Amino acid sequence: MSVERVRLWVSDRSGATAAEFAMVLPLFAVMVAGIFEFGWTQHCLSSTRYAMENTARELMLNPKLTENELETRVRAQLEDTADPAVDITLAIADGPAGKIATLTGVYVREIGIPMLPAFPMTHRVTVETALPAGA
Repeated sequence: MSVERVRLWVSDRSGATAAEFAMVLPLFAVMVAGIFEFGWTQHCLSSTRYAMENTARELMLNPKLTENELETRVRAQLEDTADPAVDITLAIADGPAGKIATLTGVYVREIGIPMLPAFPMTHRVTVETALPAGA
């Protein structure tokens, strides 16, 4: 870009650039906010799965853990990295090789994008682990 062209651009006072910027900026801001909201939701979901897998390993080592203790452990792991609002249920069933523990986490997040109505997204995460014999 030559110096002469820059001078013409700077001295232009027609306002077309400002008007175009004013039309595009709100759409761009909504798009960026939406991307951030969906990205944060996916981060929280991934963190929930990771915390549930760690808790399932703890359950394998200590099969006497209750559902409330498991939920407390998952929420403690999510405290610093994601939204800890996850509900955990524990189901133990007999499998062909012993008992199988199934942890199910329900994570509800409301997506709020500016100028659009908020909508809740419900995610279910299921983690299974084998319990030691005699548990």
